[in-house]
Amino acid sequence: MNIIKRISALFMALCLMAGMIVSISPERVKAAVEAFDGTIYVYNLDNDYKDGKYRIWQKIVYDLTSQFPSGQGVKLYNQYLTNSSGKTVASWKSWEILKGGGTKKIHYDVDFSKLPSDTYTLHYTVEAGNGGNYKSYTRKISHSAGQISYSSSKYEYDTNGTKSLKVTFGIKSLKGYIPKLEIFDSNGNKVCSINYNIKVKYDETNYSFWWDFSSTSGKPLKDGTYTFKVTCNGKSCSKKLNISI
Repeated sequence: MNIIKRISALFMALCLMAGMIVSISPERVKAAVEAFDGTIYVYNLDNDYKDGKYRIWQKIVYDLTSQFPSGQGVKLYNQYLTNSSGKTVASWKSWEILKGGGTKKIHYDVDFSKLPSDTYTLHYTVEAGNGGNYKSYTRKISHSAGQISYSSSKYEYDTNGTKSLKVTFGIKSLKGYIPKLEIFDSNGNKVCSINYNIKVKYDETNYSFWWDFSSTSGKPLKDGTYTFKVTCNGKSCSKKLNISI
């Protein structure tokens, strides 16, 4: 009986592992391009951010079936991004890749911070480089425009009893960008600027700043009303707070 239980447990574990492998595998686009000397497959990969830009990732596989490839490779062209109204908002030049077959990961960079919330469509055409068959593909990309909102503030004390102010802002759809905090006095003069050079890591998150009640030059400041302004890639949010120093 114990042996049967062990075999059953092992079988279930293998099934779970197989399910995990399937879940993380890239999504292959159904239609393939039949080239003169092989087959071209297209995969949708997970997207990410780099240097503040959203990168749409694809994988192209040129599976050669001939011992004597034509050497023409794969051509990608007619590459552009449209909004839900069909208007082109970005485009890319033609690429020629994989002349010897193999695999190539490509990405399309988009600065969504300048675009409104919408469902966008990536368009591109894949062609066998020898001028043979070709197929056009599309991929939907949902985007929410960046937003910043005030969340909370509270006084904190370190182990030495030193007082500081923690100010938190909610940041949405600005992943990959670096927020900056500017503090203004009641006369509108900027007294302090804080930038941690830490990128936003999630699509929706809280981002906190700590202020020691001093100016950028280190001069201690007095009680009063201060305005806290967070800016992130052109989006901003301000909050006035009465500060007791």
